[in-house]
Formats: sequence, C-alpha cells, structure tokens
Amino acid sequence: MHKKNKITIFLIEDDPSQLKSIESLLEFKGFVFQSFKNAMDFLTLSDISRPAVLVSDMRLPDLNGVELYKALTDRGEDIPIIFISGESSIQQSIDAMKQGAIEFLVKPFDINDLTNAIEKATRLEHKRVNLKTLLKNLSPREKQVFDLLIQGLNNSELMKKINVSLPTAKQYKSEVMRKLGVKSLSELMNLSNQTV
Repeated sequence: MHKKNKITIFLIEDDPSQLKSIESLLEFKGFVFQSFKNAMDFLTLSDISRPAVLVSDMRLPDLNGVELYKALTDRGEDIPIIFISGESSIQQSIDAMKQGAIEFLVKPFDINDLTNAIEKATRLEHKRVNLKTLLKNLSPREKQVFDLLIQGLNNSELMKKINVSLPTAKQYKSEVMRKLGVKSLSELMNLSNQTV
C-alpha cells in the first residue's frame, strides 16, 4: 500500500473479466481494495472502514445502483460512489448523479478517467471524514447551531430558534466556526455543501 492512498476502494462488479481488469489497475496504482461480485455481499459488511470509495457496476444481478445507494443511505453511510455501466443511457447517468454518484463511467472507459474519478471521490471522502471528526468536538447545542447555520439562519433567527440572547447566539456561532476551522459563514456553508 502506498502511503498517499490511505483509502479503501470497495469494488462491486459481476463481470469476471471487468473485475480482474479494474483490480489490476487498482493494484498497479497502489490502492487497498476489496472486491465483491454482487451488492448483497458488500452490504453484509458490518463495518465499512473509512475513508473509502465505492466503485460499482450500475446493473448488478441483485440490486441496481439506485437500490444500492438507497440501501447505503438507509444505513447512514455516505460513502462516495463511482458508477460504471455497459450502457450509455443519458437518463441512467442523470439518475446516478441524482442519487449522489461522484462519477458515471460508461464501459469501456479509459483507465485515466477511472483514476481521476477515484481521486475526486477520495478528496470528497477525506473532507467528509474530517468534517465528521470535527463535528464530534461540538457540544449538542453547538451541533444544533451548526445545523441551523447551514440552513442559512442569521443571528437574530438563530437567537429565536434556540431561545437565547443575541450575544449568546453570536458566541455559539463563533465557537462552532472556531472548532470547525472556518472564518466566515460562507466558508462554513461551502464546507457543509461539499461534505454533508
């Protein structure tokens, strides 16, 4: 495992030759990966170690990509997904992106396209994992303030919503931003939009 690739790639592909081809690429690039021939085998994992990226065929024998994404979100998993497919339906691509896919690649795809998609997903995953770690440092009240701030509430709306004085609302806002390492509300919104 190369030090730069401290991420696990979960690969779901039912076509044996395609599976072998992608595994060879991941191995060559120094990624740690785990392969599955169907979605249900992947979903039986009791713990998906993070940081991680999922590369999955859109059409599997047991679940399609949309059903897989729903199963993951029902479990509270927000792992970045790259869908691959042998079909080039524009609607399928749009549906995949609506379901939260980072990328949709049509087979046969260029290995550089897959590598670039994995790098993009890896950056997003590191941001998500980092934000989750930072959010653990917030008190329950600060987490509530964070949730309200990313909804776009201003200081006076925040004050009314959590039933505190204006100076106290400003103090909570300031503390949330300090703990998350952001200097402005726009930075906070940008951080949450990219990662939550």
